[in-house]
Amino acid sequence: MKLTRRGFVGTIGLGTAAGILSGTVLPVRSAKAAPAEVEIFDGGIMQLNQNESARGPGPKTMQAIHSHVTKRLGRGYAPDHVRELTSTIAGFYDLENDNVIVGTGSTPILEGAVRAFCADGRHLVSAVPTYSTCAQTARRMGVEMKGIDLDSELNIDLDAMADAAKGAGLVYFCNPNNPTGTVHSPAAVESFVRSIMRESPDTTILIDEAYIDYVADSAMKTALPLAMEFENVFISRSFSKAHGMAGLRVGYALGQAQTVGAVRTAWNMGDINMLAAIAAIVALQDKEHLIWERQENTEVRAFTTAAFRDLGFDVVESHTNHIFVNLRRPASEFRAACLEHKILVGRDFPPMENTHCRISMGSREEMITAVEVFRRVLG
Repeated sequence: MKLTRRGFVGTIGLGTAAGILSGTVLPVRSAKAAPAEVEIFDGGIMQLNQNESARGPGPKTMQAIHSHVTKRLGRGYAPDHVRELTSTIAGFYDLENDNVIVGTGSTPILEGAVRAFCADGRHLVSAVPTYSTCAQTARRMGVEMKGIDLDSELNIDLDAMADAAKGAGLVYFCNPNNPTGTVHSPAAVESFVRSIMRESPDTTILIDEAYIDYVADSAMKTALPLAMEFENVFISRSFSKAHGMAGLRVGYALGQAQTVGAVRTAWNMGDINMLAAIAAIVALQDKEHLIWERQENTEVRAFTTAAFRDLGFDVVESHTNHIFVNLRRPASEFRAACLEHKILVGRDFPPMENTHCRISMGSREEMITAVEVFRRVLG
């Protein structure tokens, strides 16, 4: 069930923070409505560690799933709607079907990219820290990875990435970045891509846009036009984040046919089931829910960020559904302390595991509870 701001009443007491956090106190729903949303805890543990959506799919998507739970599921070896999903994605972006590949989440797409373009021993370039599937795949393959440290403001160092890209098989660029939540502007991305294509035209660039639906339009645009201009550029997307479908496992990539085709050939993309396919078709076209989800996440993120800053901790300006906090202590210590209060926060992100922790954004109700725990733990 989707939360609505009309039903929120009252505020919560956060001690002296009430004045300091003026304009960021998070309104809550009435006591009668709250339990249905709070019961999303898994085994009594609040999950703030996986960048999933506590709000789940939108109402239209949920209705589509329910309406397709029929005996037809017994005929699912050649599942309905999967081909329709590909054509729906292609039509949504004004592309052809062969410009699209779909997978069971983004993971097989990222792994396939490394196997397709680094298989001949050419190195991988990736920021550190960032989403780790490409780096893990390269490690398993015995492929060299050139890890590029973030700059002093925890942005991806695009100039250093471009320098390291000379002769590379693949450059992996997560924008916005996970775990930092930082984002690069359209102009910066275009300059980065054109620089690599000029200096190392045989290198492939994968731009992971998993979190793009959480970004304000003024901060970022999709790199799809660059993918359509350059054969060696493609983008990946996921239904696991703003669409709230992490449990259904649907991701996709967009690019020129020969490029995405090479990824599909290099690795198994998995088998999307018919409920996931119909859910993704509906979710992709539900612009109203995405707007609502982005606004809801923005408000929850602002509230949580302000609370940490009130406690004296630095938080990188995030454009995703998670924040990256400099706790000035090992993430493992904070994680263990939070778990005593039945809250699970993010894993280690080397080489910053001794100072920073990633915290995913839950629902309004969850984050009100979580912030009180964070205050108690950090004291």
